[in-house]
Parts: sequence; C-alpha cells; structure tokens
Amino acid sequence: MTSMKKYRPFVLGINGSPHSMGITAKLLDLVLGGAKRAGAETRRVDLYKLRITHEPGLYSISSRLEVPKRMPRDDIRDLYKDIIRAGGLVLATPNYWANMSGIMKDFIDHLTALENKNFALEGKVGVFIAASKENEGGLEMAATSMAMALAQMGVLIPPNGIMWHPGDWETIKGKVKNWALHDAPICGQKMTELIKLLKEHPILWNEGTTGLLRKRRKRSIN
Repeated sequence: MTSMKKYRPFVLGINGSPHSMGITAKLLDLVLGGAKRAGAETRRVDLYKLRITHEPGLYSISSRLEVPKRMPRDDIRDLYKDIIRAGGLVLATPNYWANMSGIMKDFIDHLTALENKNFALEGKVGVFIAASKENEGGLEMAATSMAMALAQMGVLIPPNGIMWHPGDWETIKGKVKNWALHDAPICGQKMTELIKLLKEHPILWNEGTTGLLRKRRKRSIN
C-alpha cells in the first residue's frame, strides 16, 4: 500500500485559449489552485504557446501505426511524459461556435496515440471547463465535447467536473452567481483527494479489456 504522506499527485492543466489571463485561464487556475492546496503538484500549459502539428490520422491506416513514437515531433509529443505522469487532467477551452477551440481539438486528437497504446489515460481524473465573455449558447456542448472524448479514453469525471461560465445556478438555498467560479477550486481539491484514494486503492481498469485483446491476437495468429 502506498503511503499517502509521501505521495503527491500531479495535476496537469491545459489552457485552450489564446489569452493567458482571460476567464478561461482564470477558471483553470482556480481548479489548479484548489488542487495545490490539497497537496498536488500542478503545471499549466498554454496550448497557443506550443508548436503543434495536426494529428496525421495514422489510426485510419492501421491502429499499429497510431503510437506515440510515430506522432509528429511537436511540443504535444514532448508533453506526453507529463500527461502519462499526471493523475489528473484539467482541460479548459473558450466557447467557439458551440464547441471547443480548434487547438484544444488538436490536443485531444493527439491523445489518440496514448489511448491506443496500453490505454494510458484510463483511471486518470479529469475536469472540463468551457468559458465565454458572454452567456452565449453552446457552452455546455463545448464542455461536454471534451469530456465525452476523454471519458471514452477511460478518464474519470468527479461530481461537478464539467463546468461552464457564465451561468447561474438556483438551489434550495438560493441562487449561486456564476457557479463555476465557486465550484472550480472545490473541484480541484476534490479531484486531488480522489487521485490519492485511487493511488491507495488501485483499480485495474483495463484488465478485462487487455485480456480480451490478448485472446483476439492469439486467435488471429493461430
């Protein structure tokens, strides 16, 4: 059993906005701040500052080609080691026409190689944020588009782990103005606690899948 006093989770934040000090980045920093106060090591990456090449779509040719070493030699490939090391991922995007920014989509496309090689994202904890300067339509769609893709890759989403801004929430105790600003630091804290619990009580998420793949490969060889 891992000693929780020695273990320090690593939470990686991905900013998909061209603005390093805008509302998207602010919400991301609030989540990372909550994670840090809960004992996590954190890092924020601004995608617009990276050199990124479009994902080449090798999976469509052969799934065996879609592996990290065959991905473009860009800054996302260099980021793979931190993505693999991270127990938690926080993806934040501006709302562009009811969806995530194009550069965030590029980032998610690059994760295909990690998912395809040993299901590297399974069991990580993910939080997803979409933001806009005004209450335009599509915020929920932008946030859930990111969440749906990573959930398919095996990422776990904690309660309130999908949020958007602006947006008010009315509860039995009253209205919460711009609830994402309120929930973001709490979500960072709780995701860190969940990462620690999963480290202490590991779950072999892909054990059944891996066994099934081995059987299929053996049958195809025979």
